[in-house]
Amino acid sequence: MGPMSDPSLDLSLEQAELDQVDKFRKGRNTSVLTIMFTDIQGFTHLTEERGDSFSNGVRREHDSLLVPIIEREGAGRVIKHIGDAVMAVFSEPSTAVARALEIQETLRTRDAARPDLPPLRVRIGLHMGQVTVEDKVAMDVFGRHVNRASRVEGLAEGGQVFLTYGVLDSAKGWLSGRPEAAWVSHGKYRVKGIDEPLEIFEAYRPGTIKPRGPKGAKRQGGLPRLAPAIGLVAAGALAVLGVLSYQRTTVTFEDLYVRNDTAVVLDHKTRLQVEGTHEDHLRKCLTKIAPGEHLLAYDVSYVTRYYSPLTVKRGKNILKPRFEYFGLPGLTGNTGYDPKRGKGETFTRTFEYATYDDAGVKRDHKADIVLTLKADRVAPAGVKKGPKGPPVLLWTLDWTLTLDGKELSKDRLTLTHDSASPEATSDKKALWEDARHRYVLSYRLSNSYCQGEVQAEYSEYR
Repeated sequence: MGPMSDPSLDLSLEQAELDQVDKFRKGRNTSVLTIMFTDIQGFTHLTEERGDSFSNGVRREHDSLLVPIIEREGAGRVIKHIGDAVMAVFSEPSTAVARALEIQETLRTRDAARPDLPPLRVRIGLHMGQVTVEDKVAMDVFGRHVNRASRVEGLAEGGQVFLTYGVLDSAKGWLSGRPEAAWVSHGKYRVKGIDEPLEIFEAYRPGTIKPRGPKGAKRQGGLPRLAPAIGLVAAGALAVLGVLSYQRTTVTFEDLYVRNDTAVVLDHKTRLQVEGTHEDHLRKCLTKIAPGEHLLAYDVSYVTRYYSPLTVKRGKNILKPRFEYFGLPGLTGNTGYDPKRGKGETFTRTFEYATYDDAGVKRDHKADIVLTLKADRVAPAGVKKGPKGPPVLLWTLDWTLTLDGKELSKDRLTLTHDSASPEATSDKKALWEDARHRYVLSYRLSNSYCQGEVQAEYSEYR
């Protein structure tokens, strides 16, 4: 259970703890703090089953992993330990989210390395708000945010990071720009002790866990009760509107956090036009979208694309895109001239990734890349014997690219480079391309070193 689900836990702070909070926020020059709550799922059961001595050892290990991550570089401060729960504060919401994801990744690594021990399943909740009155942290103001952070944490399961809208809104720029982080909204939920429903978001690392909504929590939904007469009038009005909506399809996006200078593309061909900015909660789509299945996409870089399947129904649509990270593989090799390394140096790696085809179908791929870099010393023109001083090098680059079991490119490139030259030699060579992406070989020769790379790149949207 989360800390707020246990009435025996005291979330109030002593004056010394409150002074820690005030000292931290003054040091970070802010009046707004992000509050983190964590606790170990199943800790009570573990204590009952294995005893206090064992569970105390688990808690000490838990603290040794979490506290350094939270407090590294002074970014956060642990304020209070409440049994197996931790209360901490951060000045930057993006840092709080990043450290929460790092905690979960660290715990997953620990569990994989120690299968002989019970897994450490920690749930994390984040909430933020202004905590000061007259430039001093006020107990009642801070306490309200503490209460909300604890309630959010209590909705999560082990391995999850739940956060409120304020944290997401401030951290979404960081989340959008990083392939190792993504988020989803689970909707609004009623929680005990808070009048208005809270919209719960989940931050997660793609490929590690599957986001899932709070279990056993009451989701906010439905329409308020109306008086019978008003209900009849409303029903008639809705019927008329329904006919009109059936004839006209409109789309409004909810929480489309993509900036206007980033092209969002519909079905690989049409640039989407929407009202407002990335800070607006609702944005009307100005591009006509026919009812049916569609695909939205936008690029963060030439190797990073985000996709979101979209279902548009006839009539009025309010849709929240669920963008998912799709990264492309690449292999880089670096080596220097070594007369004793006659066979050169070989780099190899296997990648699994996915793309969407023109029909909007997700296609899984497996790529095998092998790259060999080798240098031989050659004499400059007109010199019969090896020269004194830095040599002229003959570089050989061999590669093999196999995709989904089919060999797409296998070849050799030879290049001559004077290792005494202050100028570097670099270029690119296309290896293979389809409608969605391509593979490119690039190299750079500098002094007596060579860097070669076989990299997949997304085809540009035009």
